[in-house]
Amino acid sequence: MKTKNNWQLIDWDGNRALGLKCWRKKFDGGHVSVGCGDFLTICHSFGPNSTRSYSDTRWRPDGPITEQQAMDLIDAKS
Repeated sequence: MKTKNNWQLIDWDGNRALGLKCWRKKFDGGHVSVGCGDFLTICHSFGPNSTRSYSDTRWRPDGPITEQQAMDLIDAKS
């Protein structure tokens, strides 16, 4: 399993049939996932059964940001 600054590269559990990967970082009571490659989402899940979940996109006014830029952005806010 590949890890980077407490981020783990895992199979995306949103729909395993798609064969996508994401970087996941766990926090108290939740986690954040950053989609890999062309999968341009950031998913935030908090609470039991993801009772407070929402998604964001890595698309910004100047174009999409990289996986690393997305992880750095999250790390800076945590």
